[in-house]
Formats: sequence, structure tokens, C-alpha cells
Amino acid sequence: MYTNIKSTKLTIAVTYIFCILLFFMMIFAAPFISLHIGIGLRFYATLMAFYISCPAAWIALICILKLLKNILKDNIFSKSSVKLLRLLSWCCVFVSFISFVTMFFSRAFFIFFLGAGLMTLILRVLKNVMARAIEIKEENELTI
Repeated sequence: MYTNIKSTKLTIAVTYIFCILLFFMMIFAAPFISLHIGIGLRFYATLMAFYISCPAAWIALICILKLLKNILKDNIFSKSSVKLLRLLSWCCVFVSFISFVTMFFSRAFFIFFLGAGLMTLILRVLKNVMARAIEIKEENELTI
């Protein structure tokens, strides 16, 4: 039977799978990229963009794990969740910027630029909704 707790635990498992995939992709990025686009300026630009974006990806995965663990602890509407959402959005801004710069070497990065930009927008809206919900919750707690 489907429950929110099972869904959250499944999402945590999938997030750990993405951590493993990112780890192996960091090891095998060069041969994988060269296999698909060959060696040249686009190869080096793509490889550099990938490795520059990796810290943001790791931070994002850690933030996602912390958010999911907050959900399991019923600590959803908290200032720490807002901070994690803010950090997630800044990771997306960083990747969007790197993709924008790399787009001049490989047009395919336009997709990553748009995707990361859209994720930034979604996360910022979600962060603002969460922050406002926390304000309302705190006001209600003060009301007798």
C-alpha cells in the first residue's frame, strides 16, 4: 500500500543511486564524453563544465537527502528546510551559469542552461511558499 513514508524512503534510495551514478560518472567522464563527441574543443569545454558543476551537484544531492530526512522526522516547515531549498536553488543558478558559458562552445548546453534556470525558478517559488508557511505557522502558534 502506498504511503507518504514509503514514497519518501523510495526517494531517499533513488537519491543514493544518483550519488553513486555521479561518483562513477566523475571517474569515467572523459572516456564517456570522448566516445560521444570525440576529442576537440567541445570535448574539453564539456569535460571542464562537468567537473566544475560536480561540487554543485554533490551539494544539491546532500540538500535533497537532508530535506527528505526532515520529512521523515516531521520537521517539514522549519527554517532549515528553507535554507536547504535556498542552497538548492543557488546550486541550480551555478549550473545554469556554467551551462551558459559552455553554451558558446557546444550548443547542446542550451538545454542544460534552460533546465537549470527553470529549476532555479521552481525552487525559489517553493522556498518562498515554504518561508511564508513558516511565518503563518509561527503566527498561529502565538495566537491563543
